[in-house]
Amino acid sequence: MTDIDDSTFRTLAEIKAERAKSAFGTMPQVKQPVADANFLKATPQAQPEVKKSKAKKKIVVGESDKFDEPNMTRRISKSGCVTYMVQIRRRVNGKQYSLSKTFRHLGNAKKLRNKRLLEIEVDGFPIQIVTETTIADVIQDRLTRGKQVGRSAIQNLKFIRDSEFGDTKVSTLTQAQLYDFSDLLLAGERSPQTVAGYMVHLAATLKWAKRRGALIPIAVVIDAMEVMWEDELLARSEERDRRPDLGELDKILKAIVANKRQKIPVATIMVFAIFSARRLGEICRLRWEDLKVSESKIWVREMKHPRKKKKNNVWCDLPPEALQIILSMPRTSEFIFPYNPRSVGAAFRRHRDKVGVIDLRFHDLRHDAISRLSEMGILQSFVAKTSGHKGESCLERYTHVEKVGDKYADWPWLAVILNMNGF
Repeated sequence: MTDIDDSTFRTLAEIKAERAKSAFGTMPQVKQPVADANFLKATPQAQPEVKKSKAKKKIVVGESDKFDEPNMTRRISKSGCVTYMVQIRRRVNGKQYSLSKTFRHLGNAKKLRNKRLLEIEVDGFPIQIVTETTIADVIQDRLTRGKQVGRSAIQNLKFIRDSEFGDTKVSTLTQAQLYDFSDLLLAGERSPQTVAGYMVHLAATLKWAKRRGALIPIAVVIDAMEVMWEDELLARSEERDRRPDLGELDKILKAIVANKRQKIPVATIMVFAIFSARRLGEICRLRWEDLKVSESKIWVREMKHPRKKKKNNVWCDLPPEALQIILSMPRTSEFIFPYNPRSVGAAFRRHRDKVGVIDLRFHDLRHDAISRLSEMGILQSFVAKTSGHKGESCLERYTHVEKVGDKYADWPWLAVILNMNGF
């Protein structure tokens, strides 16, 4: 039975294979697909679906509810233009205040919003309160109850106070107003250096008032000053290298000595300035009690300083010639040179102009004195002990070396001055 079954299965398998072979032989051949015209015609029909899937989503008017940014609103115009408005509201003392600004780009809007929120957290909400206080009021307050200021500062501030600009309200002061006033000063044939003096003193006064509670937009003042410096409406004082020659000094000193009506010993003060390197104001403040003859030093009170306007007292060395002149002076006062520096300066200029010496200032004598010490080979650190400078960088501005040696060696005017004073 088993043999019959196996035989039968084999027979059936052979019949099945034969049928399959016959069917394969009669199948039509299938052609390979080619890019024929029918295929190309079918391609465009699929393209719209691709474009539709890649198209950007259009923002529709009325979708603002889907925009979620604090303190910010998205606005969409009918033409589809999108803008972003930053708006920060706060209630201060029962009143509602608001800050707002519109941007075309979301990134810029976020930057301003974050910056304003930080400023509000630190400084409080900026409220513009208009007061009746004017620039003239602030200046008058500064001159009345503030600490004493220098003579040039007083002159500049009084000019601003009495000008039309003095009526400007400080609470609404703008950068444009400060810029225009500076431009007006320039139009009055003032140099940028002179205008800088006016504006620096004004800015310092406004800052002084701000620290005492005045409602002044001090950031506006600071920005305006920076812009004016950048635009060169303001300029630093030019460094002078003017030094007198011996012939010029001889003319001026002879004119002073020959003037019998000249009561102030201007010639003595001039020669002392040349050997001591002291400013005119400092010379007239020197006191006998501050003199140390054994150490050849003197305590110079209220020496000029770029930041310290008062109480900048410094011990300064006295060269031998300067000490001799001091000791030759009569003790008629607590001051060694008890004279008004303005009167001394006026007398110097009067005799200078009389003999025709051009462009020489009394302060140039200090430059000449410091340069002389350097030309004599004295180290800068020791020169600074005489001039009173704190650093060599400041000293360089006063040093204008011309040649090696002592310019005033055997200069006859030292002996003439000592003899006139009976020394």
